[in-house]
Amino acid sequence: MFTTVAFYESVDQAAAYVALNAVADQHVRITGDDVQVPTFNRVIALAGGVETAAAHRARLVSPSLRERANFQITPLNGQAAAAVEPGSPQAVVDLRDSPLQLVTGEQLNFEAFANPAAAQVQWGIVWLADGPVEEFKGQVFTVRATSATALVAGTWTNVALTFDEDIPRGRYAVVGLMGESAGLSACRGGFVGGGPRPGVRGRDAPEDIAHEMFRYGGLGVFGEFEDTEPPTIDGLAVSADATQEFWFDLVQLRKGPA
Repeated sequence: MFTTVAFYESVDQAAAYVALNAVADQHVRITGDDVQVPTFNRVIALAGGVETAAAHRARLVSPSLRERANFQITPLNGQAAAAVEPGSPQAVVDLRDSPLQLVTGEQLNFEAFANPAAAQVQWGIVWLADGPVEEFKGQVFTVRATSATALVAGTWTNVALTFDEDIPRGRYAVVGLMGESAGLSACRGGFVGGGPRPGVRGRDAPEDIAHEMFRYGGLGVFGEFEDTEPPTIDGLAVSADATQEFWFDLVQLRKGPA
């Protein structure tokens, strides 16, 4: 299993490394710039959005990483003199085969180096797993859902979903996800009963190229649900997007009611 945490801030770093604010979260402990590493303590992927007007870079920082070297994040998503929006193709550091090992309970930071003319929205996304990620291989189908919930920029905003069509009675596993809205940096699933919040990068247009790991079993199983209790979505955007679209890759685990 895996979960998703984020960092987000409008900032002018003035050509220095600055730790971005951790995004408030209901499933991990957040204090200012710090995410307290949960039992999901293996970094399996990273993404950063940094302002590009001058030299720019980003790194992941924690006490255990510093024993060797803080992790430099490249490639980056970038934009000059504006909030950094989703790029295409998506710039994602894929560490599934060689995850970074963190220490449960230590503090994790995302630091960005840039020198914009004025403060600009910049962000980081971190995917954390509790063990090796195993790709799912099986019979997958995709359903589309929409939402008309206004996202609050810079926060995980939970939205209810309207599915285009009803799925048959049964139990399902989510094995892929894609979200789209004007400024969507990331989105993640919320399942009945709580637990981890597995997520993906966002996009702002149907033509955008998503990273292949996020679809069709590349990250294994996100979570399971009964057809009568579908998941919700947390969206993280750089703008107050009023409409969103989502695509769920599903596998049916059981036919009929429980």
